[in-house]
Amino acid sequence: MSTSQLSDHFHNYFEIIPARTPDLLERIFRIRHDVYCREFGYLEGEACAGGLEHDDYDALAQHCLIVHRATGVGAGCVRMVMANNEPDFLLPLERFCGESLTDPVLHPAHLPRLNVAEGSRLAVHTQFRRRVGETESPVGIALNSDPSPNEQRTFPLLSLALFYASAAMMTFVQRQHVFVMIEPRLARRAITLKLPFVQTGNVVDYHGQRAPYYVSVQQVIDNVPEDMQGLYKFVHDSLNKT
Repeated sequence: MSTSQLSDHFHNYFEIIPARTPDLLERIFRIRHDVYCREFGYLEGEACAGGLEHDDYDALAQHCLIVHRATGVGAGCVRMVMANNEPDFLLPLERFCGESLTDPVLHPAHLPRLNVAEGSRLAVHTQFRRRVGETESPVGIALNSDPSPNEQRTFPLLSLALFYASAAMMTFVQRQHVFVMIEPRLARRAITLKLPFVQTGNVVDYHGQRAPYYVSVQQVIDNVPEDMQGLYKFVHDSLNKT
């Protein structure tokens, strides 16, 4: 099966949901707890209490949940935190990694705040990251059961679908400037997938070696490969439901 066909078949196995209700958000918080608290130990204490990982930024974010249709298991999630014009407001990467932001132009503080967002808490659930090398990062892909060959081949698209979901959500709120703190190796992988990540600062030790990156939403959309157009359309249309 070609990459294009895999992209078209993705919707047979996964559902993309805009998480706007307490129940859906709780499912996301459980995925994040399992990945960020239990598996990787990045977060602890009150942030991980009760089997849920959440913080104050969640109320300011757009959220996406991916569900495995056959089992109903939450497969992945991502959030986009919206910057605002409040004088003391800082995005998570400004608050926790501000010293790493060195680009004089591509900096959250130097762009129109109401056109800026930060992508964070992107995670693919542990049970969908079982192949060699995929358990080293929260951003991964695979399955622990026995899916059909065609279904199993769609799992590498999970992380890409979450990146596309981030861009799609930003089109709905008309924001063009996105920042993320990720591992440089993941940024390099994203670039090979035609996601235009631009490093905007220094590598720092923040839950491992991470650096700030800038992404133009319009460039993401303009650079979706032909064989992934079906995947992006499915993600966009799913999230655009009212």
